[in-house]
Amino acid sequence: MKLKSEWDTLRRRIEEAFHHAKPHDCADPAGYGQDDREWVVIYRTAKGFCCMYKGLPVNFEDMLDVQTWTEEMDVRPYFMGL
Repeated sequence: MKLKSEWDTLRRRIEEAFHHAKPHDCADPAGYGQDDREWVVIYRTAKGFCCMYKGLPVNFEDMLDVQTWTEEMDVRPYFMGL
C-alpha cells in the first residue's frame, strides 16, 4: 500500500504545480484561462512513452502515437525527460 500512497502524493503535487498557476506566472497572461483542458504528464521510457491518465498507465510506441492520443482525448501534454 505504500506505493499507492506515493503515487497519490505525486499526483497531488503535479496537480498543484499545474492547476494553481497565477496569471503572472504564465508566458502569455492575456491568454490565461483560455485553454481549460486537463494536463497529462508524458515521460520517455526505454521502449517509448508513457503517461498516467485517470489513474491508469497509457503506453505509446512513438511520438506520433502520443500526439494522436492527446488530440483524441483532448488533453494538454507536458513532456518530461525528453
